[in-house]
Amino acid sequence: MPAPPTLAHHSFLLREITVMDAAFVQALTLTPGWLKHIGDRGTSTLEGTYAYIQRAYTDAYAQHGFGLWAVVDRIHQIPMGVCGLVCRPDVPAPDLGFALLPKYEGYGWIRQASEVVLAYAQSDLRLKRVDAYANEDNVRSRKTLEHLGFELNECTLHPSFQAIVCHYQKNLA
Repeated sequence: MPAPPTLAHHSFLLREITVMDAAFVQALTLTPGWLKHIGDRGTSTLEGTYAYIQRAYTDAYAQHGFGLWAVVDRIHQIPMGVCGLVCRPDVPAPDLGFALLPKYEGYGWIRQASEVVLAYAQSDLRLKRVDAYANEDNVRSRKTLEHLGFELNECTLHPSFQAIVCHYQKNLA
């Protein structure tokens, strides 16, 4: 299944991430915000970045038909960030994930891309629910989730992240 279609009035498009995006993925995953709120993904080398792209993007597309997509500036064809759905083992629903390179933050890109992804999840994927997770101290992401209509379920200490992680849910049915 291809990435969700964007409309002509959107100033961005969504597309699958490939190994051709290695420099972008490496830059994104090594930003202070990513490292603080998402964690190290072993992308400090190009080999590690290629392995991460395979594991986190290519395998997800093949296995689930969706995943995190590149959010690309439509005019300049430059990837600005990622937005999409992640399937995790032992979790009841896919979760919305997103991240931007710092120079693109604060312009509404993630909110708009998330709206496209959620509409796609409901209409094309026929999902009944989407979850989302954000560290308790990640105020910007939590506000975005609340703006998108996600409801806070709980905030608990997550041993893997050694941080308090807030679990949100959004019913699509």
